[in-house]
Amino acid sequence: MAEAHNVNLSSVSGSGPNGRIIRADVEDSLKSGASAPQIAIDSGNVPDFVDLPNSQIRKVIADRLTFSKQNIPHYYVTVQVQVDNLMKMRAKLNKVSKTKLSVNDFVIKASSMASMKVPQTNSSWMTDFIRQYNNVNMSFAVQ
Repeated sequence: MAEAHNVNLSSVSGSGPNGRIIRADVEDSLKSGASAPQIAIDSGNVPDFVDLPNSQIRKVIADRLTFSKQNIPHYYVTVQVQVDNLMKMRAKLNKVSKTKLSVNDFVIKASSMASMKVPQTNSSWMTDFIRQYNNVNMSFAVQ
């Protein structure tokens, strides 16, 4: 949402858990007129790219994702699901709750529950054994 409306997240204060920026914060920023700085470009000499500075948190996220991709065995699952009922439930919950739920929230919850139900999917390869975790710790990167 922030990207679609050209909102510079470094100028937005997060009101979510642990200072996380939530949809309402971006909406408030839009109402106040805050947006990403505009860059004047000579239309006769348009560059092929624009370099955008990375925030410290983006650097940490990139480092951790790179480490995970290079060092931790992983797999991809692609499935088609019908989410009509989920979307109806999400709409009802979002009408009555201050905290707005995204589809990602439901995917994370379902994945966590599936990992608890099938503990073999919540495991790590070690040199001499497979470590099966008793708790599910899920990370989810979004752009």
